[in-house]
Amino acid sequence: MGFVTLKNIAKIAGVSVNTVSRALNGKPDVNENTRQRVLEVARKLGYVPNRSALSLKKQKTHIVGVIIEDNANPFWAEVLKGVESAAKKYEYHVILVNTSRNYEEEVEGIRMLLERRVDGLLIAPNQEKYDDIFELKKLRVPFVIMGRHIKEFEKLNIPMVYSDEIDGGCRATKHLIERGCKRIAFIGAQPYNTASIERCEGYKMALKEAGIRVNEDLIKTGGIEIEGGYKSIIDLVENGVEFDGIFVYNDLMAFGVLKALKELNFQVPRDVKVIGYDDIAYSSIITPSLTTMRMKKKTIGELSFELLLKPESKIVLKTELIVRDSTNR
Repeated sequence: MGFVTLKNIAKIAGVSVNTVSRALNGKPDVNENTRQRVLEVARKLGYVPNRSALSLKKQKTHIVGVIIEDNANPFWAEVLKGVESAAKKYEYHVILVNTSRNYEEEVEGIRMLLERRVDGLLIAPNQEKYDDIFELKKLRVPFVIMGRHIKEFEKLNIPMVYSDEIDGGCRATKHLIERGCKRIAFIGAQPYNTASIERCEGYKMALKEAGIRVNEDLIKTGGIEIEGGYKSIIDLVENGVEFDGIFVYNDLMAFGVLKALKELNFQVPRDVKVIGYDDIAYSSIITPSLTTMRMKKKTIGELSFELLLKPESKIVLKTELIVRDSTNR
């Protein structure tokens, strides 16, 4: 059995297809009794409006495409909540593409969404390269970069919503210094990850302001999941690098850091103090609870969506220091 058509409704209601269309769309030139008869027949038959046909008439689909690396990651899950909340407010729907941090998947995702004639795109790019973003810019399709500050995009006036990562990294490191740490490690993400680069820049800034020499042996980069944080600590210890504080790129990696420290018999925060970044939901309930820099994750999603409708060049958000057991004296 196929979809119910306007012709089906017209036949049962005893009116023309044009009258059915006008009645269903709330046009004023339809007799009220006729309108109610048409609506009742449509309800009984289970009529569903053809949104594709409507979009062809209006040149709008009211659908926005969202491209992120992994919606199972608690950070991106919260950002996505913000996108969906704003989309619902403005009566839009969302199509999600997970790229698994793979550039080819990102390219394919953009192509698929454009084929579906979405009204705009929200993209958290893989960052290995930006060829697809530059091509997208040429097409004049509205899009916003979500959660990333990419300097190359500023001169192209590509809109971005991101946190002040340099300031956040600086304040995270200063917190460890204020807690008495002298040898502070930075556990970062992939070398091309702009958020990691800028957080590390803030880390170095805080050290220099405190008169502490930047030791490149204390800086590690790698994967951004739990395993990445775990391996980084194992590597530091195996190479005889001493540390009394650790600033970690994100909370997931910080969980791996805490796991490694426990296995190596370090006491947190007595021997080593640890601070993460993001403030995902689990950070307050692990043991010890994790000190972290809170990002406005849902707000990033909401504002990114709104930039599609009210274009600006960029929106920069501040982070908030949340102090918990992993850095308490």
